[in-house]
Amino acid sequence: MSIKIKLIGLGLVVVLVASAFIYFRYFFTYEQRNMFQRKIETVTGQNLSITIFGFDGRIIQKWTGVQKITSSKPGNNYTYFYTRENKYVQIPNSVWYIAEEE
Repeated sequence: MSIKIKLIGLGLVVVLVASAFIYFRYFFTYEQRNMFQRKIETVTGQNLSITIFGFDGRIIQKWTGVQKITSSKPGNNYTYFYTRENKYVQIPNSVWYIAEEE
């Protein structure tokens, strides 16, 4: 192959990578990025069981099959995750909970 064809191919690859980056960075909404990220994490995620306890030690609620639990940004006082049914659950940091692998 000639040098000209290699340079054109390299240029096309660079343009495609830059276009994909710009598209995912600026044209995806926040929710679309979260959904895309969750689909990737479904393949690489964990299988967690999350249990919320009352202050007296009794179990209030329990979820199984949770792929990932995430702490919020500093300054926000909550932790969140998505259930197996793809429902958003937000837990305030004042509540006791355990997240353990099944």
